[in-house]
Amino acid sequence: MSTRLLSMGVFLQQGLRILGNSQHINLLDNLKTIVQCKPLLPGQSLYWLDASTVDLLEYKDTSISLIYNVDYDLMHRRLGHPSKEVLRHAKDHTKGFPKGINIPTTTGLCPGCAQGKMPAASHPPSETRAKAQFERIHSDLKSFPVLSYHKYKYFIVFFDDYTSFAWITLLRDKASAITALKQWLALIKNQFNATIKEWMSDASGEYKSGAFIKHLKDAGITVLQSAPHTPQQNGRAERFMHTIMDKAQAMRLDACLPQSWWEFAVNHAAHCYNRTPMSRLKWQTPYYLLNNEIPDISHLRVFGCSAYVHIPEARRVNKLSPKSELMIYLGRGPGMKANIFMRTPNTLFYSDKALFDETLFPRCPPGQSKGKPSGLTQLDKPASKKLPLEDDTTPGDDDYTPPEPPIGGSAPQPTRAGPPSLSGGTGPPQAPPSPPDPVPGPSQPRRSTHVRRPLTRPENVYGERPPTTIICDIARTRTWRHLTGDQPVSSQLRSRQDQRMPGEIPEQNNPDPPSAESESPHTSEDEVD
Repeated sequence: MSTRLLSMGVFLQQGLRILGNSQHINLLDNLKTIVQCKPLLPGQSLYWLDASTVDLLEYKDTSISLIYNVDYDLMHRRLGHPSKEVLRHAKDHTKGFPKGINIPTTTGLCPGCAQGKMPAASHPPSETRAKAQFERIHSDLKSFPVLSYHKYKYFIVFFDDYTSFAWITLLRDKASAITALKQWLALIKNQFNATIKEWMSDASGEYKSGAFIKHLKDAGITVLQSAPHTPQQNGRAERFMHTIMDKAQAMRLDACLPQSWWEFAVNHAAHCYNRTPMSRLKWQTPYYLLNNEIPDISHLRVFGCSAYVHIPEARRVNKLSPKSELMIYLGRGPGMKANIFMRTPNTLFYSDKALFDETLFPRCPPGQSKGKPSGLTQLDKPASKKLPLEDDTTPGDDDYTPPEPPIGGSAPQPTRAGPPSLSGGTGPPQAPPSPPDPVPGPSQPRRSTHVRRPLTRPENVYGERPPTTIICDIARTRTWRHLTGDQPVSSQLRSRQDQRMPGEIPEQNNPDPPSAESESPHTSEDEVD
């Protein structure tokens, strides 16, 4: 037996009969005694089972009935703690299910189910919304693993429940949250002549500080906070954080910008969010509900694209400097009608005049364009078979074009004019004599063929060739041309000059033409008009 205490009520519920007196109690099944209990001493009220312990090995061939209290709780544990509905259908769809088990309508607390199956509380979306501006404000704080361009690590958001308009303030530490709160409350009171009624936030450290709560209560604001470790109760702010981070990450990664520029992406994402129509606002924009004015989005450009930004005359090096410079667009400047640009080397520049190329992203690898510029016609030209030449910005070198060899073979060799034939035509060209042994001549300066290892500068908007490297290459090219001369010298002609024997009379480039009598009346096929 596995049970130390037997219940008479359980036996009676299972259809058994009990017959007994002060000396014994018999448990009957179909008028057959199956269990008998007796008190240890006369007069005791506890009846003990009259049985003895036996060795099962001695009765391995004998069917021994064991007494188990098979009830709902036991089957609940046997089947792995299922629900009552499962046990109610198990007896009809399984074999060996004990008969006579009643499924109770109310069950007690199961420790196994409580410890292993307890789910978290559900948080359905709240149906209540504010009915006026600044009636309820949601707030949350976001941290980043990388410091931003201006050494920020956090940003705090103030989200209006009625208009869905959001304000974002960048912070260097959590202690600055109280300063951001004071400045934002002063902004709302001064610009909109409104006061906050309710304040909703989570129960994290920055919102539980005594100074933070005291300032809200001194302003007559009702403070509402979510339960600890339950951000779902502050769902409006959490969903806004999720949306704004998705926007910022998509724009920053699409433009191949570094992680430290997240502050520009977050500010531009919030700027776009406030000017985007939303279904819950009946396709109105938060900007319209707050200011009662339709927003103008004509100033928006693709985040991270390139732009030729006008340089004021006072910022130029001299009068010969270019009037614009290629920069990276980083959004709209706060409180001004100007855009933010990143200038080389990583300095911010504000300007209201720029020519944008929204298909070119300077920080992306070469050849990775985001589309085709509108208004331009691109001709489908075959790929050139020429080897790529190095960029040379030396003036005056664009006039020289190296001769191209013919497609069918090597370059044509110069032919010598032979004696005229008797028939009046030109004879076949004679084979040139074998060249004599080369004589060492004065050595020409040799240019180094060492290939420099390109430096990797991911923060440089000019790519892997900064302006200083280009200037050094120009200086080396000028020095080389000063040593070798301005005119290009053919390697074959130089080798012929080096191989000329001492005392040999140089060949005349223009031999005497044949006489008029021996001239052919037709033009030679080798001549070119």
